Amino acid sequence: MTAGTGPGTERAPQVVFLHAVTRDRFDFDELAAALDVPTLALDLPGHGDGPRTAPYRIMRMAEAIRLPPGPPPILYGHSLGGCVALALAAQRPGAIRALVLEDPPLFAFDPARTERRAFYRGFIRLKEQMEGPFAGYSAEAWAAEVAGWGSGHGRVSLAERFGPEAVRRRGRQLATFDSRVLDGLIDLSIGAGFDPVACLAALDVPVTLIAGDPEQSSVLAAADVRRLDAELGVTVVQVAGEGHFIHEVLPETCLAPVRERL
Repeated sequence: MTAGTGPGTERAPQVVFLHAVTRDRFDFDELAAALDVPTLALDLPGHGDGPRTAPYRIMRMAEAIRLPPGPPPILYGHSLGGCVALALAAQRPGAIRALVLEDPPLFAFDPARTERRAFYRGFIRLKEQMEGPFAGYSAEAWAAEVAGWGSGHGRVSLAERFGPEAVRRRGRQLATFDSRVLDGLIDLSIGAGFDPVACLAALDVPVTLIAGDPEQSSVLAAADVRRLDAELGVTVVQVAGEGHFIHEVLPETCLAPVRERL
């Protein structure tokens, strides 16, 4: 079972959130608080209180997600969580009523996509840290480490940009993260069997994609965004000037397509 938090833990949620790699269900506290409906945020396998099911694969992660009983919710997935959300929606017709994807790396697991190499270098470095000098770090030790990490393309530190609570949350996320998830991201095996085009073709629900700026840290190339919009039936919201973590800096931009479907 995956773990959840939010107002939707008492009533059937109308929105379910899935987070990015190395994050956890608490990443969406601000978005959930801004909505006037029950919500639920879930931990992916290998994150937070989610199951440890290495080797990690998108399709297996999707199978592990347990949506609560009740009417089909809107499913919101960020980054890796967006890939898992898409796979889940394709696997379970009728399980959700709409899909919102925030900057998901849909096409990043193709070995031929050499322009995505920068996407993996950060994971290699993090793997080295987590299994080397930072092995066994507590949440407090991780928080002290990440407070000075660059945020917003290195303009300011995480602590300066988002404050102490965000630093503590990031520390907890890294302390509970299973570094074996990174193996599949580094060698691309996490995407085994995941065909985003086939998944999109299998859907009968509206799909909105919130795309970051490819000139910043978005994991979607401009050509991919154009294809999703023109050929694959996806409603694209292109965000200029912001990269991968759009919900952290522009929450209303991310909430707009959710509210539209409520």
